[in-house]
Amino acid sequence: MAALPSPAKPKTGEPPPPIPGPVRAAILLLALGEENGSVIWQSLDDSEARLVSSIMAKLGSVRQETLLRVASEFMREVSSTNLTGGPERTEKILMGALPRSQAKSIIEEIRTPESPDLWQKLSLAKPDQLAAFLSKEYPQTIALVLTKITAEQSAKVLSLLPAPLATDIVDRMLRMEPVSDEIMKGIETMIEEGFVTPPPLPGRRDPMDQVAQIFNAFDKKHESRFLAALDATNRSAAQKLRALMFSFDELAKMDATSAQVLLRSVEREIMVKALKGATKSVREFFFAQMSQRAAKSFQDDMEMQGPIRLKEVDEAQRTIVNLAKDLAVKGELVLATNTNDDEMIN
Repeated sequence: MAALPSPAKPKTGEPPPPIPGPVRAAILLLALGEENGSVIWQSLDDSEARLVSSIMAKLGSVRQETLLRVASEFMREVSSTNLTGGPERTEKILMGALPRSQAKSIIEEIRTPESPDLWQKLSLAKPDQLAAFLSKEYPQTIALVLTKITAEQSAKVLSLLPAPLATDIVDRMLRMEPVSDEIMKGIETMIEEGFVTPPPLPGRRDPMDQVAQIFNAFDKKHESRFLAALDATNRSAAQKLRALMFSFDELAKMDATSAQVLLRSVEREIMVKALKGATKSVREFFFAQMSQRAAKSFQDDMEMQGPIRLKEVDEAQRTIVNLAKDLAVKGELVLATNTNDDEMIN
């Protein structure tokens, strides 16, 4: 195929004649190739695509100096004016260059900069843990969450959910309508508090906790008497008191021998959950009772487990506290108490 006739060489000192816009476009697209130039081709209308492709077909061999000249002119024109970014300009470019659904998703994240961090966390979370967490929520909430994270993560989560629930969620996603900012903030708060493990809470100051502290000050005789009476009148309250009367943090006051007895008696999975939500000082206490290898293994398990719900941490800690109290009653370990049993009597 014959090449386009070369323009006449300019006289010495004269600038070369300009290359027509469509020819420059054809040369640039030829240089970019199929993969890199595909986005530009998609932005051309039918008449523009026909004109540029017709010129490209007739180009033949393009000399390097011609390509460099075209590229130089392009850069000179682009850089001759200041570029202005911003949300509106970005949105316009995205809507013109990407599929509508993808562009709208990115635009929504741009408008709410606090959201990407949260949704990125969910997109990087372990699919089985995210599926387990979401399965306890209302299907409409699950559907909304899955529209906010990556398609790959959504696919993995859906595949782990029960078939009827997954089908219902997909149907809701297809019929999803815009959600108010108030509802969105509520869902984000729920995820932050429920899925991303919060820091350990300070000591409870509700009436139940205050009564538990009073019961802790009782000797065994009075403790048993009052709990037995409460069992008969309000068994639920008695059970809650038993769980609160000796906190998980107080286990760090045990002697080393008692702590090692407790560690041997607790299921590993429960201890991992309990320590994951414990204070740094309590973690260090229990790790100090282990060999370096065992402590490192526990730390690895805690890290691999990923985010867990605060409720699971509380349940694990209460289980261990109750076990410790049972072992103390059997005389297998000694719990530190706030009583003054060590006072000297004359």
